[in-house]
Amino acid sequence: MESGSKVCIGAGRIRMLTALLIFSFFAACSVYSQNLVQNGNFDANGGSFEDWQISHTVSGSTYSGPNIASPGFGSNPYYAQFEYEWSGGVDTLSQEIATTVGAVYDISFWAEDGAGHDSEAQFDFGNFSANLLSSFAIGPGEWYTGWTNFNFEVTASELDSDLSFAIAADTGSEFGLDDISVVQVPDFDGVVVGKSYLVTVSNPATPTVIQASTDCCHWVNVYTNTPPYTFTDSISQYPQRFYRAAVFVKSQ
Repeated sequence: MESGSKVCIGAGRIRMLTALLIFSFFAACSVYSQNLVQNGNFDANGGSFEDWQISHTVSGSTYSGPNIASPGFGSNPYYAQFEYEWSGGVDTLSQEIATTVGAVYDISFWAEDGAGHDSEAQFDFGNFSANLLSSFAIGPGEWYTGWTNFNFEVTASELDSDLSFAIAADTGSEFGLDDISVVQVPDFDGVVVGKSYLVTVSNPATPTVIQASTDCCHWVNVYTNTPPYTFTDSISQYPQRFYRAAVFVKSQ
C-alpha cells in the first residue's frame, strides 16, 4: 500500500503525501506510507480493539462502552462504534504513538455522526486538540450522518504522543471511527549543484526508494537506500526531471 495525505484515491484506503519543491530544472516530491497506528481499521483477530486502550468517565450496570460494528468505511469490514451511555458518560479510545520532537505527522481518519447528533467528539494528538462535531453541522438542527474524512498535520512536542478520541453519544445516536493513520511527513530536499541534481532524504529509518519521472506521471525506481542519504543524477542526461521518495509497506 502506498499512502500519505492531500489526495484521496478510491475508497480512501490509498493516499499520497506530497511535498513539492520547485528548482530551476527539476521538482522533487515525496511519497511516504508507514502507518504508525496499530490496528487502525479494527480488523485484528476478526474485529477487535487490540492495541487500543479504552476508558470511560462513568460506569454502571448498563454500561457497554464502545464496540466493534460492521460494515466499516468503504471496504473495511469493521469500525469502532460508540453508543449512548445511560449516565451520559464519555468513552475514550486511545493509543500511544512513538514520535520525534519537532517532526510533522499527517493524521487521517474517517468518522460518522450517525442517526442523530452526539454531545462530544474530541480528537487529541499530543498537545493538539480538535472538536469533530462542527464538521457534521449542515444547518439548524441538521447534521450530516455519512462518513467524513478528517486530516490534520501536527508537529510533535513529545517523544510519545497520545492519540485519543473522547466520544459522548446521545440517545438514539452513535459515533463511528475507522481507517485511522498517523504518518510521519518525510524530510525531503533537492538542489542543483553544477551539472547534477542532488536529492536528499533524511527519514524514515527504513529502506526508501527514489523514483524519477520526466512528466510527473510515469515513475521509475532509480535508487534504494536507508535514510539519511543523497542521490545524485545528471542534468546533461535529464534537462528536466522530477523526483520523489517512496516507502511501500503493508497497511496495518
